[in-house]
Amino acid sequence: MRGYAEEEESSEMLLSEGFWKRGRSRWMSRRYVFSTILLLGLLGIYWLSSMSSNESLSPEDVPDESYDEFTTETNNGPINKNVIDFTSIQKDNFAFHFNGSDVMIFLHIQKTGGTTFGKHLVQDINLESPCSCFKNNPGYLRNNKKKKKKKRKKKLKCDCFRPGDNSKTWLFSRFSTGWKCGLHADWTELSACVDPYLSKTGGPATRRYFYITFLRDPLSRYLSEFRHVQRGATWRSSRHICNGRPASASEIPSCYEPEDNWEDASLEDFMGCPSNLASNRMTRMLADLTLVDCYDTSTMSKEQRDAILLKSAKENLESMAFFGLTEEQIPSQYLFQKIFNLSFKVNFTQNERVQGEATLEELSPEVQKRLKELNHLDLQLYQFAKELMNTRYRVFKVQDTEDNNDSESEKDNMNNNPEDYQ
Repeated sequence: MRGYAEEEESSEMLLSEGFWKRGRSRWMSRRYVFSTILLLGLLGIYWLSSMSSNESLSPEDVPDESYDEFTTETNNGPINKNVIDFTSIQKDNFAFHFNGSDVMIFLHIQKTGGTTFGKHLVQDINLESPCSCFKNNPGYLRNNKKKKKKKRKKKLKCDCFRPGDNSKTWLFSRFSTGWKCGLHADWTELSACVDPYLSKTGGPATRRYFYITFLRDPLSRYLSEFRHVQRGATWRSSRHICNGRPASASEIPSCYEPEDNWEDASLEDFMGCPSNLASNRMTRMLADLTLVDCYDTSTMSKEQRDAILLKSAKENLESMAFFGLTEEQIPSQYLFQKIFNLSFKVNFTQNERVQGEATLEELSPEVQKRLKELNHLDLQLYQFAKELMNTRYRVFKVQDTEDNNDSESEKDNMNNNPEDYQ
């Protein structure tokens, strides 16, 4: 009986042990499945969050794959000083050296007609070695709210190499190099990033930099940006790097929830966000932000900060080789061609009634007053730009008159004394 009892007890122990092993195996299997699901979920959340940053960009503004490669690494370099200003260009025998080391830097401010002008730069300049352009396939654009995908527009990409050298470019812009210094990089980002970037990719050289940009009536530009954002497109991937680091979330609080993209926002909401960078955008993007501690607004009064920003923006605009105005397409083309001694294959066209202007007329006087308050720096900057552009325009028109007089005089001399020209 004892042997039987011991055998029975042993059997029970074996059964119990087998059951425990099977239970433990099931528990381990369930834990593995749970861990796998959790890991996949976290990866999915990360993927969605990374996608959302690009989903809210307009199709043309999606950064290329190397967008982040140089922004932080090179934006802590010294601000380059080898910038050729308009005064230097006025000297005799000036020429932009495509075969040398001259570089045009296009500072593209949002909603100023920069896309159109950028395409003129890469497609329409008469050059011995023109840019080689093609369109690539950027994939699909997702819509968070409608849960739909739509195919992105093909992105224009151009190689603007120097004659005989397919490794060096003469144009630093969205359509040539891409957003290598950040999405819609401002003066602070470009001036600290371009030279280190070109030195790293094209080798060290003593380069001359020619900054160019376009400005637009501030209220029309602001409303055009509002319509752009209202369609679900923002520039949330912009880093806003200054003094070697991107702006923090506390310095530029988001105007909308992270999972949202501010689609269908009202104008009241758009104007009501204190950290909305649409306000006085042109002044901020043209100023040296290191003068005001970047995006840290706690170190000085608003009045002092505004005064410094406006003064810096005016100085930088005046030092630029060229700037155009969206509302003055024909004079802008004339100035660019005279400054760089180049010509375009096509004439710039003036859109007499753009979307922002049409919206402005429909707004109440109270809302228009609020818009002017939000963009008071840009309004002053734009007035300065119009006067400066008019001065530059007159300078070249006087030169044209003098050149024509010289040509007529030379022609008369040749007719009167033909033997001197044989």
